[in-house]
Amino acid sequence: MNWVLWALISAAGFAGMAAIVRHLSATLPQTELVFFRNAMALLVLLPLLTRQKASLSTSRFGLHLVRAGSGLLAMYLYFYALARLPLADALLLNYTSPLFLAFFATLWLRERWTKTRIAAWLLGVGGLGLVFHPSSAVFSLAGLVGLASGALAGLALTTVKRLAATEPTTRIVAWFALLSTVFSALPLLLGSKVLPQGEQWLWLLAMGLTGNLGQFGITLAYARAPASQVSPLSYTSILFAGLIGYLVWNELPNLLGAAGMLLILAAGILVSREPSTSRAQMPTEST
Repeated sequence: MNWVLWALISAAGFAGMAAIVRHLSATLPQTELVFFRNAMALLVLLPLLTRQKASLSTSRFGLHLVRAGSGLLAMYLYFYALARLPLADALLLNYTSPLFLAFFATLWLRERWTKTRIAAWLLGVGGLGLVFHPSSAVFSLAGLVGLASGALAGLALTTVKRLAATEPTTRIVAWFALLSTVFSALPLLLGSKVLPQGEQWLWLLAMGLTGNLGQFGITLAYARAPASQVSPLSYTSILFAGLIGYLVWNELPNLLGAAGMLLILAAGILVSREPSTSRAQMPTEST
């Protein structure tokens, strides 16, 4: 199977997972959805880590904590937005992470503001201005929360970029999976719980499967083609989400919102195609 098909399968997987989160949010607490998403990802990852004999020994535990904390908080905010915004809008706001990555990398990693980044930021800000027009559903607290999820995902990815200078990829992934699962379990221990019933367990399983399919697909795509070719296709998640939103919830963006989406997509693709952007910095739902 070629990389284009894997990239499209990944995009469909992430969009499907977002739709399932939206569906389950009506009956299950957000804290449980975040926990099950992380726990299922960890379960899938454990055999791989065991087979590769991945070591958790690290001298940069503080950075792993920053990466896990920012990534997990981004997930909570993203799931909040998914429950309250049109599906494609919530996904789009989370996918602003490459723009924030460029910003944080300039401040923290001392990377230069290239012409590409400046152009991307101008496009992105213009797109956000159109998406957040007063008559839009995004012009709300949920919209700001969704944008904050993109900012925190950008911070998490910047931390990944910092860690990647000294840490192997498997260790970075392992620490995030472990810490995010443990941290997301704490609210369940401290608060009231709603035990999933009947078909909800099937939906939770589907949420885990589609999310892991998205991760698996994008990994295989990046393994078979340059990141600059794969990254634009990752944004087709928003097109899949728009199709699902229309078919299931009859959601359609207005002209201003659609124009803003196109500008933000162009900005994200522009940043992602920079030669210095590694595979680890492409947007994915798990940040």
